[in-house]
Amino acid sequence: MKRFFIGMLAACVLLTSSAESCLCAPSSGIEEADIKYFDDYVSAGGYLAGVIEYIQKNYVGSEVDIEKLISVAVSAMAESLDGYSEFYTEEEYEKFLMDVSNEIYAAGFSYEITDDYPIISEIVERSSAQKVGLLAGDKITAINGESTLYKSHDEIDKMLTKVSEPIYDFTILRNNRTIDLSFNLDSIKVRSVFYNEMDELIPVEKDSDWDEIAYIRITAITNGTADEFKEAVRWARQRGMDKLILDLRGNSGGVVDEAVEICRQIVPAGRIMYTQDKTGNIEEIFSELERKPFDEIAVLTNNMTASAAEIIASAIKESEAGFTVGTTTYGKGVVQTVASLPSLGMLKLTTLEYFTRNGNSINGKGVQPDVEIATMSLITEDDELESKKVKDTLNYLGYKNSTDSETKRALATFQVRTGINATVKLDKETINSLNLAVYARSTEHDDALERAFTELLKINK
Repeated sequence: MKRFFIGMLAACVLLTSSAESCLCAPSSGIEEADIKYFDDYVSAGGYLAGVIEYIQKNYVGSEVDIEKLISVAVSAMAESLDGYSEFYTEEEYEKFLMDVSNEIYAAGFSYEITDDYPIISEIVERSSAQKVGLLAGDKITAINGESTLYKSHDEIDKMLTKVSEPIYDFTILRNNRTIDLSFNLDSIKVRSVFYNEMDELIPVEKDSDWDEIAYIRITAITNGTADEFKEAVRWARQRGMDKLILDLRGNSGGVVDEAVEICRQIVPAGRIMYTQDKTGNIEEIFSELERKPFDEIAVLTNNMTASAAEIIASAIKESEAGFTVGTTTYGKGVVQTVASLPSLGMLKLTTLEYFTRNGNSINGKGVQPDVEIATMSLITEDDELESKKVKDTLNYLGYKNSTDSETKRALATFQVRTGINATVKLDKETINSLNLAVYARSTEHDDALERAFTELLKINK
């Protein structure tokens, strides 16, 4: 193996006459800065191998686990790239799959932790656990051949809740007798699409055309979300609803393919988006929809609308199938792919940037709202009475003000109505009262939803 060098470090505290004992450059007259160790990944890999060899030969402590060293190194590499690339162990990848799946498998019983083995406390009616003959009071001594002795609640949960391997082998202890059982875990669907009529959400004028507007909310974009959305669209069209409020607030994204399939249901024919890899290769993704199910769509967004959800919002906006209401989205315009690292785990790596229908990059920028609904920030002692933040807060609470003198009058009126001293100053009591009033109003009124509803009612009037 080629000799490798690490600069003289304070960590080399044990001085010996052996050159092998300290990772220092030999006195060859070559300046360390002149040596190129990392010109390419081949030399870098050799350097890393040398570090591992040195650790294995010289580390005093527990036995060195080379696989663990590599896992930590790969994890650190991924973490150093961006906020989206990540290394997963097999267990961590299982949890990641659960996050993007609309289906998980559960055991169908409750259990309690004891001094030795977990004990079943309750069986779910009509579950697979009941059908196979599990009983309350059974002690679970092994799951798929792995002992449960002294396992914690979290450890047992990880053994029982998975998105794969739904067939389980149980070893139980009943009346001092060991019994082996095998059964399928129960499939549980996790919904990500919800829909309502508008009068279930906000007060509506009964003589308005409120019943022409459907409300659909997508909370996440997982496997199966596009099918759920199709069901919601069918529900709306069967009721004669030809306008839609699509709520993507708080939707942090998920599976890009599912987002594309949602777009193909509501975005008119044309490009949805395109991706570009490191070498410049471009892949365009299209909708072939000839007839839109909705005449107009209002998309609700906020700063937590991200990734795959931004694909939907931008495609609707730029195809002129609708408009966006709320605040600027998060701005995640990159796509990750997952590669298997044999015997180690999975590497999720940012490999593509995506661009909107009109060729715009949203990475770090987000999708701007067509109708902006300001989000109120808390007032602090550092804020000035004449600041825009304070004026916006008073406006939000219904106190119209534009000039500094009007702001003072508005604040005095607020103080009198709230029952506090009319100091016309931002003292602690006033600041607390303003923030409480903002919170109370925000919980009573969904401004973005109400504005989207109002804008849709104006159309075709």
